[in-house]
Amino acid sequence: MNPQNAIFCAMERLCPTLFYLCVFALCCTTAAMARANPDDFPEYDIMSANVNFWEQVYSSHSVNTSIIHDQHDLGRVYATVSLLEDGFPNARKHNIDKVEQVKTHIRSLLIELSKNPVPATREQRQVAALFGNTKNTRLYKEAADNVRAQRGLKERFAEGVVRSGAYMGELKRIFRGYGLPEDLAYLPHVESSFNPKAFSKFGAAGMWQFTHSTGKQYLTIDYIIDERRDPIVSAHAAAKFLQRNYQQLGSWPLALTAYNYGTAGMLRAQQQEGSYPNIFSNYKQGYFKFASRNFYSEFLAAVKVAKRLERSGMPLEKPLQAVVVRLPAYAHAGRLCTYLGISTATLREYNPALRDPVFKGTKYIPKDYLLKLPFTFNNSRMLASAPKSIFSSSQKRSTFYRVRPGDSAGAIALAHKISLKELIHANNLGDKAFIRVGQNLRIPSNGEANDITVVAAATSGNPILRDTKKLPVSGAGEGFKPDVTVAGNLKVADLKKTSNLLVGTIEVQPDESIGLLADWLKVTPASIRIANNLSGNASVRPGQRIRLDFINTDVSTFEENRFDYHQELQEDFFESFRIVSVSDYRVQPGDTLWELCRKKFDIPLWLLKKYNDTLDYNRLDPSSSLKIPLVKEI
Repeated sequence: MNPQNAIFCAMERLCPTLFYLCVFALCCTTAAMARANPDDFPEYDIMSANVNFWEQVYSSHSVNTSIIHDQHDLGRVYATVSLLEDGFPNARKHNIDKVEQVKTHIRSLLIELSKNPVPATREQRQVAALFGNTKNTRLYKEAADNVRAQRGLKERFAEGVVRSGAYMGELKRIFRGYGLPEDLAYLPHVESSFNPKAFSKFGAAGMWQFTHSTGKQYLTIDYIIDERRDPIVSAHAAAKFLQRNYQQLGSWPLALTAYNYGTAGMLRAQQQEGSYPNIFSNYKQGYFKFASRNFYSEFLAAVKVAKRLERSGMPLEKPLQAVVVRLPAYAHAGRLCTYLGISTATLREYNPALRDPVFKGTKYIPKDYLLKLPFTFNNSRMLASAPKSIFSSSQKRSTFYRVRPGDSAGAIALAHKISLKELIHANNLGDKAFIRVGQNLRIPSNGEANDITVVAAATSGNPILRDTKKLPVSGAGEGFKPDVTVAGNLKVADLKKTSNLLVGTIEVQPDESIGLLADWLKVTPASIRIANNLSGNASVRPGQRIRLDFINTDVSTFEENRFDYHQELQEDFFESFRIVSVSDYRVQPGDTLWELCRKKFDIPLWLLKKYNDTLDYNRLDPSSSLKIPLVKEI
């Protein structure tokens, strides 16, 4: 026992009343410190223009407005552009063209001023006034390269404040409980507008927008449960992550920026520049770009605007009142709902961490899961007399099959003793059951369709038997939802015994990491690096072949976990985005897959692979053609 604990124990024995008064006073002091320290979140003079800019974005500018501004000096706003609402025909294209037209015009004015800094027209005078009538031609030329558009968020932000009412009280209690400033509870306004279903193109999920790799450090994330989707559970993870950032970086401006940019990156920035104001003004290394530089400014603005709206008396959502029950075994969601007399929608609402496979019948709710139910279920023994048919002693396994040349959907279904309808439903193949060589199809267990209501489109006539080599990618258009089958080889190859050790090789797929592979193998990341002669900080890249030692898990379990992971990525993505069209792109000299996906087309690499079966991760052939899916948020 440490000395402090010993003193408290002695006080409790000698004077219980005094002891509890001291504890009460200590708790009150800690809570007060967590609530009100104006020095926690300083607004430096150098960033005031940025904070004001984001205040205007959140509170004054409609979502049907685009603000044309300088990306380095947010106090320099050139124009605002009125946009068509999303419901209008061709609104997206019209808005993109209109914004680009205005940006081009602003650039042309800046170029003219860079040649002759004495303004000759009314428009030039208006632009020059934003620069203090400087005669520095280089400043105008640089500004021409920094014209940016930002859409207003007024309505979206207000909707987020309404949603936050269901969580804010509990979130503030959570942060106070960790001894952290309670205003950190406002961070989801920046990350997701308090949308628990938020999902980014590159895999950040939930209200707190955890990536898979960061979330895994604090939360359960797999094909069945994704705790990033639970606002309260993930709030504990956010508190721990922010607490760690603060302990390493020493200030909240740095700790919050690290939430966006990464802790290691901010440590490097701090080492180079020292203080946050210096980093804000000078740091330009790596991926420290517009989003990271503005993250803390956005947070300060969001806190201000949200508190104003809360004080305005706008109606806020109420928290759900729930009772928690521990499941005694694996449970079938549909049958459990029938027994309890509630809808699956209600079960989803109270248990946002449960993923779609649970509700589709592909997987069971795990044993010992803490199930939340409406508060009307106040009997903790309500499941004691539940029918045995609800429960199972084990989880459903994931089986998949990689399509080979000459395969057809009908033949695959027949070989696995399931109906074509079951195969179509499990993989969202569409009524024509298009499949492609290299797809990984989920094979539902026998009788799985009897467990759930099959909502896939019905097929008519005989099973469609086609040569998969001739089949195109499924068509695209408004409302089109492509199949969710996984591209790429997920099988372990070259299996052999070496000194009683089973060894195999795999081809690394997009979004895989040494940490993920180690997790599936139940080994340390260091052991994978040693087996492949990789340095201590080396990562793996898509297309790379590496060796794996199967010591603590079998090959089939590894392949199952790997398949579920990639299926999870795709299912989550297509819950939030749809493909509206597909265009052709001719590869240019110097193009890289990272640049094409992240910067040019803003799509994940696995999606590019899905539309380009023969894509070589290791080499892009100049002048070759790629199919590029255009993605739109649902």
